[in-house]
Amino acid sequence: LAVSLLGALLSWALLCAEILFATARDKTMPRFLAKENANQVPANALWLTNAMVQIFLVITLFSNSTYLSLIYLATSMILVPY
Repeated sequence: LAVSLLGALLSWALLCAEILFATARDKTMPRFLAKENANQVPANALWLTNAMVQIFLVITLFSNSTYLSLIYLATSMILVPY
């Protein structure tokens, strides 16, 4: 279970960074997000993604109703594509 959870967390972080990187290459997002390191990894997009995840986790930790609000937001936003 722990390996599966960590794999899912890693894949979601990489997916979010890939979206930022692809839109930065298309000049939709700021150009600094398109920077790659020596290993061809979008470094700035990963830093921004991980920083935002950590901020939301800290906010969720200190606020009781934030978790439920995020759940309600996620379930209502999934209906938009349908």
